[in-house]
Amino acid sequence: MHELSGFRMMNRPPRIGHLLASNFFGGPEKQLLEHALRITDQKIDILIISFNEKNGTNELIERAQQMGIVTRAIRISSPFDPRLITDVLALLRNEEIDLLCVHGYKANVIGRFASWWAGIPLIAISRGWTGEDTKICFYEWLDRIFLKFANHIVAVSAKQKQKIMQLGIPAEKITVIHNSISVNTGIKSTGSIRRELGLGDNVLIVISAGRLSPEKNYSGLIDAAQIVAKHNDNVFFIVFGEGVLRPELKSKITLAGLSERFFLPGFRADLQALLQQIDIFVLPSFTEGLPNVVLEAFAASKPVVATAVGGVPEVVENEVSGFLTDPHQPEFMAKCILRLAEDPKLRQAMGESGLVYVNKNFTFEQQTEQYEKLYLRLVDGK
Repeated sequence: MHELSGFRMMNRPPRIGHLLASNFFGGPEKQLLEHALRITDQKIDILIISFNEKNGTNELIERAQQMGIVTRAIRISSPFDPRLITDVLALLRNEEIDLLCVHGYKANVIGRFASWWAGIPLIAISRGWTGEDTKICFYEWLDRIFLKFANHIVAVSAKQKQKIMQLGIPAEKITVIHNSISVNTGIKSTGSIRRELGLGDNVLIVISAGRLSPEKNYSGLIDAAQIVAKHNDNVFFIVFGEGVLRPELKSKITLAGLSERFFLPGFRADLQALLQQIDIFVLPSFTEGLPNVVLEAFAASKPVVATAVGGVPEVVENEVSGFLTDPHQPEFMAKCILRLAEDPKLRQAMGESGLVYVNKNFTFEQQTEQYEKLYLRLVDGK
C-alpha cells in the first residue's frame, strides 16, 4: 500500500507524473498536452516525463515547454537500458510524484517497476495494440502482462476495455475515458493543398492520415480508390504520413494506374488546418483504439468513412455522421466514398452531425473531470 494523502499533509496539490516514450508527435502526445493544459486549472500539478536519446530531440518535451507545461527529460543511450528504471525512480522521488500515469508498453514496464519502489500507485493508459511487426508484437505482449499489475487502467474506448477484460483483469479496475477534441481551435489553413499538388479547385479530395504501416490498411484504400476512379474521374486521394510501407504503397499506386490520383505527400503537422480544405475523410484501418484523426475530421465538419474497428463505432454514427465499413471489403468502402462524392448535401449533413456529436460527447472538459476524479481516488487510496 502506498503512503496516503501526502500532498494534503504538505498542503500542496497532488502531483501527477505522466511517462511516455515518444519518438513521434502523434495522437497520444496531442491528448496529453491538451489534458495537461486543462488539468492545471483544477489545482492538480502535472509533470510530463519522456526520454531523450543521446544527441536527440523530443518533440513532446519541446512543445510542452513552449506551452508552459512542466517537463523532465531522461537521457538514454539505448532503447531498454535497465538503468532507466532507477533514473525514473530517482525522478519520482525528487519530484515528489504522488501518482504515475504510463502511456505505451515501454513506459508501462519501466514505470511499473519504478512506481513499486517509489511506493506510489500507477495508472496505465491503454490505447490498443497494433501488431505492426514481430518486435512490436513482443513489446505489446509485455504490455498486456504488465497491465495486470497496474493499480488502475484507463481504456480510451469501451471496445478497448473489453479487450483488457479478456486478459482476466476485472471491470472495476478499468475506467473508460475517451480521447477528446477541441472544436473551437481557431486553426486556419495558411496554404492550399490543391495548389501544392497541382489539383483544380473543383476536384473532390478524399484524405486519410497515419503511419504507413500494415495495420493502417492503406493498401486496402488503394484498392477502393481504384474502384472509385472507374466511376468518378473527379475524386483524388491523399494519405498524410510516413512509414516503412512507403515504397510498397508507391509501387501499388503506380500499378493501379493512380499516380495522378493518389498522393503520399508525407507527414503534415498542420493536418487540422488542412482538414478544412478536404471533402471526405477515410480511415481504412485493421485495428484502432479511438482515433484522434476521426475526432479532428468531425471537428472540421467533414463526413467520415471508417472501418468498424476498435472504438471507431463509438465516434462514427453509421449513416448519420458517416459510414462504417469492413477493412476486408474495399468494394463497399468505394461505394460509400462514391455516395458521398456524388451528394454534396449528404456530405454537409454528415459533417455537421459529426461536429455536433463530438462537441457533445468528446470534450476535454468531460475528460478533465473524469481524470481528476480518478487521480484523487487513487492518490487517496480509496
